[in-house]
Amino acid sequence: MNKKEQIITALAELSRTRGFYRVTVDELAAHAGVSKRTIYRHFRSKDEIVEVLLERFMNQMTGKIEQTISSSERPADIFSGVISLVVQHGRSMLNPLVLDDLRRHYPELWKKIERFRAEKIQRNVVELLAGKYEGKGLREIDPRIVGAAFLASVQAVVNPEFILSNNLSFEDTVKQLIGLFMSGIIDDRPSRAAE
Repeated sequence: MNKKEQIITALAELSRTRGFYRVTVDELAAHAGVSKRTIYRHFRSKDEIVEVLLERFMNQMTGKIEQTISSSERPADIFSGVISLVVQHGRSMLNPLVLDDLRRHYPELWKKIERFRAEKIQRNVVELLAGKYEGKGLREIDPRIVGAAFLASVQAVVNPEFILSNNLSFEDTVKQLIGLFMSGIIDDRPSRAAE
């Protein structure tokens, strides 16, 4: 791993328990095993490292979600796969500490996260329901309504204030919210009839 990767990885590791804002450049250098000078040789500031880390995370999530959608045959499998991805990868990068730091101290990056979530939900949920899976195990609900309702729910629930004030974990919040929507849009009547 080169020095630049060491620095990015070190910030990702530290952010799991401390968020971004509380990590100092001295701590980052010590955790990465490099000098402060090395950090500033590769990055203009800690803010730039945060931005690179977020961009990388969003690109990775985009690729993994698209892979899950293209490799699954049933909508229920897609939603389950997306839950696993978000929980597995989101717990490190989208934990309440990181989300709270982004919202309070990095407002431009917070807007980027909000746009990313809105774009992915709009594209994946609406296109999924209106695309090749239309009528295949899904209730007849206008995809635009599902997309708008899901986005509003994510913005209201998967945010630091709601998670922290209700003493929830990121994983439970995501699982329960997506489970709620799955039970509303997955039509399991054929399987019940077969029992």
